Amino acid sequence: MLAIDAELRAVLASRPRVLIMGTGSELRADDAAGMLLISLLQQRLAESERLCLVGGSTAPENFTGVIKSFAPEVLLIVDAAHLELQPGEARVVDDAQIGGLDFSTHMLPFPVMLNYLREEVQFTALVVGIQPQSTEMGEPMCAAVENTVHQLADLLAELLA
Repeated sequence: MLAIDAELRAVLASRPRVLIMGTGSELRADDAAGMLLISLLQQRLAESERLCLVGGSTAPENFTGVIKSFAPEVLLIVDAAHLELQPGEARVVDDAQIGGLDFSTHMLPFPVMLNYLREEVQFTALVVGIQPQSTEMGEPMCAAVENTVHQLADLLAELLA
């Protein structure tokens, strides 16, 4: 069971309209965690009027139009983040605290993107950070991060099916 299990269950129990965005570089080892999650969920869940899956890669701000158009009640963002935890550990991070954390290498910081989106759409933001072991170019994802992503995909598939 993931440490974030109860938090995700509490927010998703009401079956809200959810947009899940995975971010990160697929070329940088564990930084690909969010993108792997989207790939796994696309195999398990069908998008619908209540669920949208977005692979935001290294420029999630390019998808603000998709987010505004879908108008989610919950925006769940998953990314590798240096949280000073063990590799593979995941935490829900308060979006007010994101500015002080190292979330990959995105062009636009998450707080700026979320503030912009909140001017257009009312939503609850859940940002899940997964502690990477390495974000080196060309390296494979470590087993701990890959295992966490698979567990998260299983949990989300259960909650959103």
